[in-house]
Amino acid sequence: MVHRPEDSILNFPIPGALATIEKFGSGLINDTYLCTFRDNNATRKYVLQRINVSVFKRPGDVMENVEVVTQHIAARLRAQGVVDPYTVTPALIHTRSGRSHHVDGSGSCWRVFHFIEDGTVFDQVKDVHHACEVGRGLGRFQSLVADLAPSRLHDTLPGFHHTPRYLDAYDDAVTRDAKGRAAGIGAEREFVSRRRSLAPMLTELMDSGQLPLRVVHNDPKVNNVMVHRVTGEALCMLDLDTVKPGIVHFDFGDCVRSIANPAGEDGDLDRVLFDLPLFHSVTRGYLSEASSFLTRKEKDLLPLSVRIITFELGLRFLADYLRGDTYFKVAYPAHNLHRARVQFKLLESIESADMNFVL
Repeated sequence: MVHRPEDSILNFPIPGALATIEKFGSGLINDTYLCTFRDNNATRKYVLQRINVSVFKRPGDVMENVEVVTQHIAARLRAQGVVDPYTVTPALIHTRSGRSHHVDGSGSCWRVFHFIEDGTVFDQVKDVHHACEVGRGLGRFQSLVADLAPSRLHDTLPGFHHTPRYLDAYDDAVTRDAKGRAAGIGAEREFVSRRRSLAPMLTELMDSGQLPLRVVHNDPKVNNVMVHRVTGEALCMLDLDTVKPGIVHFDFGDCVRSIANPAGEDGDLDRVLFDLPLFHSVTRGYLSEASSFLTRKEKDLLPLSVRIITFELGLRFLADYLRGDTYFKVAYPAHNLHRARVQFKLLESIESADMNFVL
């Protein structure tokens, strides 16, 4: 039985009558809808989402994490004098039975958030000011959860950002060569071979306790940082499904990697480069919020994280190409190979860049 979003939202005690419901946003994982309710003369908006249980196998664990994190951030904001945190950070609306989500008869998992009226998001960074605010939004998020014990959260994506595991998966894909593609990636195999030592540099420090385990977002791309639609200032981080224990370098490295390559992940190889002004802007914004809780060792390793996370994504694309494109969606047969080449060229540009900055 197919359950419509119009039916599912009725399980949440929202005042007024449902006026409109429409698809919303550019997310590729969950189904998202913007719902408008009218209550006498007032009009209010809410965000309804159906969690993709193919990606998140344990949606109940995901929702426990989301609830813990959103409540913690709201409490921190109130303590800082924010009268209504729900205007500047995601907040859940519980079901009529008091749960964080509703599971319908087909097994689909639904949840509702307050809509942040003053916020907007962009799929690409606009300029250095926007890059700075994206960095500041990430640093602000990490600062707000810096006193939240990672042990309170479930590991909803085991092995995510564990670079040595991705290197092992790549090695296995080369050995199996399921689609007979290994013969055509000689240059890429040589590129990986020369950089294998990169893979364990962060995870060894994490596993040995030399880097503190913290609550991290794990998907800090541009459109997951909401900014004020008028001032452009960072408001909050969105899409909290990937939040779990980790190290801050997973977030920082991925954020910089995605922002400081203007060509994008699918771009023209000739346009791929590491944009230093964007890097410095992201870093300046990030450290303006995160310096208060980061250790000296964490700060010193921020530039290395950009190299490692870029290498990691290139490995993931290349391994998926060898397996026959079983994970990432592709538009043409060599799409994942092109994506891998983009990340590897970006890594070469990062390696030749002067990434020194004031910490």
